[in-house]
Amino acid sequence: MAVPMLMGLTGAMALVSGAQWRALKRLPPWLILFAAFTFWAALSSLWSPTHGPTALKVMALAAFGAAFAAAAGKDALAARLSLSGATAALVVLSALLSIEAIFGMPFSHAIEPRAEPLTLIGRPARGLVVLLALVWPAAAWFLSERRLGHAIAAAACIIAVGLLSTQFGQTSTLAGFSAGLTAFALALAIPRLTILAVTWGVAAWLLAAPFLTPLLAAHAQMLDAVPFSWEARVGIWRYVCARIVEQPWIGHGLDAGRSVADTIVVRGIEMQGTPLHPHSASLQIWFDTGAVGAGLAAALIALSGWRLAHAFERQKYDAAAIAATFAMFGLMANVGWSIWQEWWASTLIVAAALLSALAAARGRMPGADN
Repeated sequence: MAVPMLMGLTGAMALVSGAQWRALKRLPPWLILFAAFTFWAALSSLWSPTHGPTALKVMALAAFGAAFAAAAGKDALAARLSLSGATAALVVLSALLSIEAIFGMPFSHAIEPRAEPLTLIGRPARGLVVLLALVWPAAAWFLSERRLGHAIAAAACIIAVGLLSTQFGQTSTLAGFSAGLTAFALALAIPRLTILAVTWGVAAWLLAAPFLTPLLAAHAQMLDAVPFSWEARVGIWRYVCARIVEQPWIGHGLDAGRSVADTIVVRGIEMQGTPLHPHSASLQIWFDTGAVGAGLAAALIALSGWRLAHAFERQKYDAAAIAATFAMFGLMANVGWSIWQEWWASTLIVAAALLSALAAARGRMPGADN
């Protein structure tokens, strides 16, 4: 939970220095789309039933996060320092999470002895998500050294994180890691095509989610075989898809899910229609910001994928880290947390910063304008 504060402070310092922005000869298209999506999301707070500081939080995260990511890949020295720090963090966090997994979460119990089990397990589960943001850039950096010892270190990182992803009862984390591992391996063989397939796949699902998601509820017998948490997700998605058509163009407003009072029934249990958020980034973007927001977000992801695939088609290790990160977080975002949650958004920004650093570590970063 300290990640947003540390990321924001570092990003603010980078904004004050302004060195990386002075290198821009023109605003790149991805930055224009990113700014447009952020502005539209913040603007939608004007018609949202939820009143709070979310709009300011989103704009601050966007500004400081972009500066943070740019600073990490500013030059080769900054990049290597960033990757070294990420690798050290990966080792320390892996050790702490291993202690939590093996010895029954002693740190979490010490912090909050009387916490409910679901609240308690959420702490190491979120730490594991941060760990996932570190593993692919670190593994790619080791592999790019083309030495046996570094290759063994990369394999050790991936295996350790893979084993930890089976802990803390988070199926989405294990699924995300598996998707990332698959994309990582494929990108080592076919870098350009893998990046395109992953990024365009995420963008296509974002656009189609309100129309395809209801098909998941078409087979009741299938839902009876899944755990309650997944059937609850399907119930939430079904409810949200029905609400999206009520305001399809501009959405219900930023963070509108927090104000939903309607209830749904899952296996005889009554629950809120959207428990804080829809547990799907694609549906949340549609529900909150409508087709306008979904179009901007999908265009941003698709354009980024195109530029990254072109820039790194001959850099297979960089491409592997890019494809794995997109595949992993693209899947996890569509079954898990709210995109407006600062810890989740900051974790995505940290992953982006490390990918930027990986590209710059050996002078491989495409021009800043790209």
